[in-house]
Amino acid sequence: MLNLPVPAQQRSKMALERFLNTSAHLLANNEFEQTGVAQIAKLSGSSVGTFYRLFGDKDVLLCAAHDRFVLKSRERVSMLAEQLNASPSSLVDKASDFITGVSDIYNKSEGLIRALIIRSSSDANFRIRIHQLNSHVCETFTHLLTSHEAVLGHPNPGQAADLCAHMLLASLNYLSMVGTLGSTPREAIPRELSRLICSYLQAQPTSAVAASSDQRKA
Repeated sequence: MLNLPVPAQQRSKMALERFLNTSAHLLANNEFEQTGVAQIAKLSGSSVGTFYRLFGDKDVLLCAAHDRFVLKSRERVSMLAEQLNASPSSLVDKASDFITGVSDIYNKSEGLIRALIIRSSSDANFRIRIHQLNSHVCETFTHLLTSHEAVLGHPNPGQAADLCAHMLLASLNYLSMVGTLGSTPREAIPRELSRLICSYLQAQPTSAVAASSDQRKA
């Protein structure tokens, strides 16, 4: 992660936040690369001098924008998982809610993710950033699935859950890069991914597991 010094003055802190918001907007609209420092400063309601004092160059701003995105996304994923772990819902519902929540994060930050993936192909620092987010999503989703191992019919639930987490990530990253997943409407993708994953895991409704347990006892 980039160790960007936090300004001491409140006015400078506000300027830094505006620069980060502007860069996120430009990245989301694929306009970051062609937008010069002067225009970025103007859009941020600041000056070129303040930009160079805070960041030095556009690459540092890009790194800072991605660092903030990765940090906030990880926090949102953790909060989502915390809520789902505390919920009495079935695993099928929890998996669907997790996939919907993570899909929402990716959809709202498609430009940022696209830029992060593209830069990661040639820059090791950006590879580390995308890996941090990918690993967190994978580990969190895998833990959510394996914590309900009793309702999974797959013969190797741990391995299957790990594969499902990576399959989810691959789908979302591909969607960020290309904009589509075949002919599936974008709004239907979270639901269909959930069906695909739960079917592969052979996830059973809680009531079915309880009935099976009762039959064995009888």
